Amino acid sequence: MSIRKLLAYAAIYILWGGSFLAIREIVAAVPPFFAAGFRFALAGLLLVLYSYLRGECICSWRQWLGAGALGFIMFTCMYAGLFWAEIQVPSGIAAVISAMIPVWIFVGELTILRSQKASVLSIIGVFLGFVGVAMLALPSSHSSTHISTLALLILIAATLCWAGGTLWSRSLSLPKPQTLNAGWQMAVGGGLIFVLSALTGELSRMPPTNVLLRPLILGSMAYLVVAASIIAFTAYVWLIANEPTTRVASYAYVNPVIALFAGAVLAGERLAPFQLVGVFLVVAGVFSTLMGKQAAPATKKITV
Repeated sequence: MSIRKLLAYAAIYILWGGSFLAIREIVAAVPPFFAAGFRFALAGLLLVLYSYLRGECICSWRQWLGAGALGFIMFTCMYAGLFWAEIQVPSGIAAVISAMIPVWIFVGELTILRSQKASVLSIIGVFLGFVGVAMLALPSSHSSTHISTLALLILIAATLCWAGGTLWSRSLSLPKPQTLNAGWQMAVGGGLIFVLSALTGELSRMPPTNVLLRPLILGSMAYLVVAASIIAFTAYVWLIANEPTTRVASYAYVNPVIALFAGAVLAGERLAPFQLVGVFLVVAGVFSTLMGKQAAPATKKITV
C-alpha cells in the first residue's frame, strides 16, 4: 500500500476517531448548537471557496437544492443531535452509537431500496448491533459518567437521519466535484444549526470571551474544522475513488476504538464492564454487517 493511501486511512481512522472527544470538550463550555453551527458553516464555506477558486462552482439549481436538502438531514439533524447528546454521553459511547450508521444503511438497502440481499453474516451483524446498543442504554453505577437514556435516543435518531440522507442521496442530482457537494451541504447544515441556536436562546447563554478564547476550546474547534471536516473528508473522498468501498468503510469500526482510547486516556472516561461488552457487540455487529454485505451483493439493483 502506498504512503498516500496509508496517510489517507490514518486521517479517517484517527482524525475522525478523535473528533468525538473534541466535541465533548467544546460542549462542556460552549452551547452545543452554536458550536456545531460554527464548525460546519466555517468548514463548508472554506470548501465552497476552494471549489470557486478552482472554477468548479457551476451547478444547476436542482443540484444546489439537492445538496441543501441533504445538508439539512445529514448535517443539521445529525450533528445538532450529536453535539447536544455529548453533553451527557461520553465521547467513546457517542462514537460507538455513530458507528451503527453502516448498519442502518444496510437495513434501509434491504427493506426500502431492496438493493441488497440478506446473508447470515449480515443478519447476525444487525442483531449484534441492536443488542450492543441496548446494553449501552442500561443504567450503571460503575461507569464514571452518567449516560442519559434520552441523549442516547437523540443520538440514535441523529444517526438514522444520516443513514436516511445517504440512501436518499443516491436518487438526487448533486453538485460535482465532491468538495463542492460536501462544502455546500456543510454550509447549509451549519447555517441552519445557527438558526436553531438562535431559536433556542443559546446566544444569550454564550460564555464570556475569555472562555471562548481558551487554548483548549480554540484548539478543539480548529481540530474539528480543519482536521476532522476538511482533511479527513478529503481523504475519505479520495479513498472512495481509489479503494474498495468495504475497506474504506472500516473506519466505522476503527473510529470507536480510537474514540474510546482517547476518552479514557485524555478525559478519564470509564465504562462499566457490561458497557464494554456492549461496545464490543456494536463493533462486531458493524464488522459482520459490512462483511456480510460484501459477501452477498444484490443480483438486481432497483433505483428510486
